[in-house]
Amino acid sequence: MIDVLQHINYQQDSLLPRRDRNHTTTILVLGATGKAGRNLVPALLSRQVEVRAATRNSEAFDGTSNATVVRFDWNDRQTCSAALDGADGVYLIKPESESATDLVSEFLAEMTRAGASRLVLHSEDAAKTRSATDEERRVELVVEQSEFDWTIIRPNWFIQDLDDQYFFGGMIRDKGIIAMTTGGAGVSWIDSRDIAATAVELLCDPSLCRNEAFTLSGPEALTIEALTNRIRSITGHHVVPVEETIDAAEVRMRRDGLPEDLIAYLKRLNASIIAGDTATVTDSVERVTGRPPRSIDNFLAEWAPQLAAQTENVSRAVVKANEALFGRQIKAWAGNDIDSLLECYNNDIVYVDVPFPDQPVRGLDAFRAHMINYNGQFDRSDFVAEIITLVANETHVVGELFCTGRYIGTGSPEGGVIISWSATLVETVVEGKICSERAYFDPTIFEKAVVKASC
Repeated sequence: MIDVLQHINYQQDSLLPRRDRNHTTTILVLGATGKAGRNLVPALLSRQVEVRAATRNSEAFDGTSNATVVRFDWNDRQTCSAALDGADGVYLIKPESESATDLVSEFLAEMTRAGASRLVLHSEDAAKTRSATDEERRVELVVEQSEFDWTIIRPNWFIQDLDDQYFFGGMIRDKGIIAMTTGGAGVSWIDSRDIAATAVELLCDPSLCRNEAFTLSGPEALTIEALTNRIRSITGHHVVPVEETIDAAEVRMRRDGLPEDLIAYLKRLNASIIAGDTATVTDSVERVTGRPPRSIDNFLAEWAPQLAAQTENVSRAVVKANEALFGRQIKAWAGNDIDSLLECYNNDIVYVDVPFPDQPVRGLDAFRAHMINYNGQFDRSDFVAEIITLVANETHVVGELFCTGRYIGTGSPEGGVIISWSATLVETVVEGKICSERAYFDPTIFEKAVVKASC
């Protein structure tokens, strides 16, 4: 393990050529397909800078063809030296690895050998609060102890995370919520385009903010309640805030199977929000670029048409999924396939036969026993359940059935009696599972059929 407090001895490479430290012409951009990188590459090109756009999968790069696309993989040392070939400066985003400090230290040594002199490290807002033993801060210390013309930028949460399926996009579109652990503190969301604009200035002028670390923020800090209010008012999309405690978030992350190192990292982020670190509003963007950062209102106005289209597509998909769920449920019930039937329900199902409102069935185990008993009243060899009407939305399904079966339950004559009846099911669906069901039917139909068969 490399000791980050040990000064890296770059003097041993002093015989290698060094480029003019005041003239940066070729920039290597790591993470060129990321939120900031995809904006940084064209911005640098517009300044007549040669760009080497680094990515693990060069075929996935969708930037301008004027950039030189190079393959870069932190786990492949050979790609490191090849990517740095001819570079004067580097836009560096730390790797997502338990060995990030070691990897960055090795990369800086390669930078020296390649003759690069300018370095902008994309860190994170929370890093300034971390101890020297945390990986985020350790990477910063390696950079700070180097002899490059370095600047560390610490962006706050990206506004674009709201549209990212892996951050908040999915829950906003699919569930109408934003779940965060904030303790009531705010976040000064920043547009990734402003991060790129700031990085352009820093990379093109090595004398600017030399050996300095600073936070990049948007123009205002918003609590989760204020954020959801802003989303609703500007986009028209209904979304509500969900405040999650650190302990509850940890339980959920373990339940979801997240690795322990990622859980620890996310807990540090949550603690930083609660401590108020992310509520800081700075003038760094304007100080470097000469203009104020974009507001979250600006982003939301741009996002609104796309969000509406995405939400409509998601809504249609959910409705179709709920219709299909109802079809699977009735097929399993009619076929007396209890296991397949139970897969349609969640563990906390509440089932009510509406004619008997004082006899609700609660929980999957009780529901299993109820359905086994109910289905046992019929000879299943010729049982038919036909869906007559089906109406569904994102959260509910209403289906009308016409059923015919040979009743062999209590009071039935030998050989049973054929009975036909209608039933209406009203169901609430959450995340693809039925959580409540109410069945409407006339129970006297069975009694009348038995009496008639006995006459």
